[in-house]
Amino acid sequence: MIEFDGMKLHTQPGGDAGRVLWIHGYTLDSTIWKPLWNRLPRWTHIGVDLPAHGQSREFHQGEGLRELARSLARLADDIGATHLVGMSFGAMVALQTAVEKQEPFATVTLGSPAIAGGPIDPHAAAQNRKLIRLYQERGAGPWMRDQWMSWPPDIFKGAAQHPNIFEELREVVLRHRWTEMDGMKMDRLANFRQTPEIVAKLRSRVLLLVGEDDMPAFKRSAELIRRSAPRSERVYFPRCGHLSLIEFPAESAECMNRHWSSSSLSIGEPNGITTGNQTLPLSAG
Repeated sequence: MIEFDGMKLHTQPGGDAGRVLWIHGYTLDSTIWKPLWNRLPRWTHIGVDLPAHGQSREFHQGEGLRELARSLARLADDIGATHLVGMSFGAMVALQTAVEKQEPFATVTLGSPAIAGGPIDPHAAAQNRKLIRLYQERGAGPWMRDQWMSWPPDIFKGAAQHPNIFEELREVVLRHRWTEMDGMKMDRLANFRQTPEIVAKLRSRVLLLVGEDDMPAFKRSAELIRRSAPRSERVYFPRCGHLSLIEFPAESAECMNRHWSSSSLSIGEPNGITTGNQTLPLSAG
């Protein structure tokens, strides 16, 4: 297994346009990105499974958002990633990763972004309480997936309009271990506050991709980032829900292709990506 700091990495080779680091949303993993990667063949793609997700390690003791973001910034430096993508909870992590990285990314793409300490959807907060009680009563199992993917909140409602996508997401969420429920580990990430002053430190060009039918809290978060990030652009997708990058992969790929192409950098190391003392072969997986 190819990994960095105990987090599994998935790779897909591409052309010489640049390298992109991808950060998935809560309860998902990097396998969700394949439809987008296939539409963006000019770039080499590296997806990281966050702690407690996919086959990655658990959260380190005391690991918060800044600590995780600094680790991901080191990963980006090691693999030479010049572009960064995150969605939903992963967009919150990506935002902090871009702030912590000393050498800025050329671009940052945030789909349906959340902001730590920012707007909260009341239905999502109620759902989290239900999941905690359910985990305490029954532990991990398909019942956790079924509760999490019900609505409200409308996290998966938009994806349900695309049956094939929705079924694939159900399979991914079914694999989730739910170990972050022990000790409320996710709270340490969400309790950090990404203030406008922090967002203003972004030196990258920022693209915000938002579904018009997304939950108000996430649309407000996108607007807060748009106002605070020095160089930002926002695109709304009609008839699109919360998981914008997954629900509309063709449109998302078109936007990212344009966004990246305006500032793409050539890559080296044609035979692999070096991270620490490992080399990631340029093959899917």
